[in-house]
Amino acid sequence: MAGWQSYVDNLMCDGCCQEAAIVGYCDAKYVWAATAGGVFQSITPVEIDMIVGKDREGFFTNGLTLGAKKCSVIRDSLYVDGDCTMDIRTKSQGGEPTYNVAVGRAGRGTLLGKREMIRIRVLDLGLCNGKRRGPWRRIE
Repeated sequence: MAGWQSYVDNLMCDGCCQEAAIVGYCDAKYVWAATAGGVFQSITPVEIDMIVGKDREGFFTNGLTLGAKKCSVIRDSLYVDGDCTMDIRTKSQGGEPTYNVAVGRAGRGTLLGKREMIRIRVLDLGLCNGKRRGPWRRIE
């Protein structure tokens, strides 16, 4: 899945987000590409299962983790036709700043983008060769 790294690098070079990753959620549950040195590099298959799993209520109560970083789910439309997105907020540990994380589901992969700005939409991250892929169409 090395070809996805250039997509992540493109998101980073234009300042669109502070960290990005593409992870597989079907048969290849691992990080396909991620920002070097970021939290998203260490997302585990268990964390991927929590995001895309059938239980769509538990993470509102218990939260979830991304790369061992505690998070709260703000909005879950990951399985809503025409949206396929989820908004997450990191929790502060030791006074560090918190960030918004936009998650978008497509094909066999999921895109995650982290940014300080409130409610960044994944379709805003969905730039491919300078063209919008919206709203978050399959990129395979």
